[in-house]
Amino acid sequence: MFTIEMLPAQRGDSIWITYGTPDDQHHVLIDAGPSNTLDTLVPELERRVKAIPGRKNRIELLVVTHIDADHIQGIVSLLSDPKRVPLFRDVWFNGFKHHSEVLGALDAEQLSAVLEQHPDHWNAAFGGHAVRVPDDGPLPVVELAGGMRLTLLAPDREAMVKLIPEWEETCRKAGIAPGGGAPIVKKSVLRDQLLGGFEPDLLASSKFSSDPSAPNGAGIAFIAEFGGKRALLLADSPVKLLLRSLDRLEPRPHRFDAVKVSHHGSRRNTSLEFAQAVQAKKWLVSTDGAVFGHPDPECLARIIVSQKRVPEFSFNYATEHITDIVDGAGERYKVKLPRRSGEGFREGITVSV
Repeated sequence: MFTIEMLPAQRGDSIWITYGTPDDQHHVLIDAGPSNTLDTLVPELERRVKAIPGRKNRIELLVVTHIDADHIQGIVSLLSDPKRVPLFRDVWFNGFKHHSEVLGALDAEQLSAVLEQHPDHWNAAFGGHAVRVPDDGPLPVVELAGGMRLTLLAPDREAMVKLIPEWEETCRKAGIAPGGGAPIVKKSVLRDQLLGGFEPDLLASSKFSSDPSAPNGAGIAFIAEFGGKRALLLADSPVKLLLRSLDRLEPRPHRFDAVKVSHHGSRRNTSLEFAQAVQAKKWLVSTDGAVFGHPDPECLARIIVSQKRVPEFSFNYATEHITDIVDGAGERYKVKLPRRSGEGFREGITVSV
């Protein structure tokens, strides 16, 4: 058993991984969406955490990939009671102190304060230090209870250092001392409307401009392996760093069973080079598209034209933003949507790796 469930986190991410056997399940939680989901997603996560029956069904790891609001705010709410921290064997989160070793300012500050009360559960696999890729040598590998193997791909020292000035400035404006972080406020921008429908060959050839965001660059991305299956979990990471780490690990092409697409399918986080270098059957996209219009059609087009096998896209929302993409599914690519119910599509989707 190795499944990836993309929970309904609106514009953000909340990924629930299950691995093991029916009688011995283990879990990994990655992020918990923005504050908009506090009345829906967070109660569901609380229910799941409380339902874990002792040692045979344990949340091995909580990963807070980075400090953007659409990833961290739900975690801050989930851990508002510090007693919940030990329910996770380990929590991977790079606070300000970890960046200093080598932004919601209030969100990251609050989360850091909670984790400081349980230091044995904060980046324990890295000795309490930063979760990052070293400048040289092999990539960090962590073995979780139950047999899952994680290989860290990002961030590296350069990406973490780049975030420090932005973090300090945001904390200054919030009137707090650096030691946490704050979300960066972004404009609501809907993607350009497609004229003439979804044309992968045309869209894939569009010029690529890389994501310059410092918080995204400092995000935690990794490979998860279990039972002979491999999944690539990319947070909002930029392609340059991802390819550098993947190439350091093994020669191209890099083959996976599933890929959680970076940055909700942004055109600035999946280049044609990346799509050619990474070969996978299943591509997972987490977003409702309501704020930024993700996924960008250019991102999906680059994947479609670069894959040796017919790719299958799984979306955790069935919205108007992907109507043209869904309508174009057929011989070149397939689409998997949330299950229908009497009131329409059910939010969230589970993919078997």
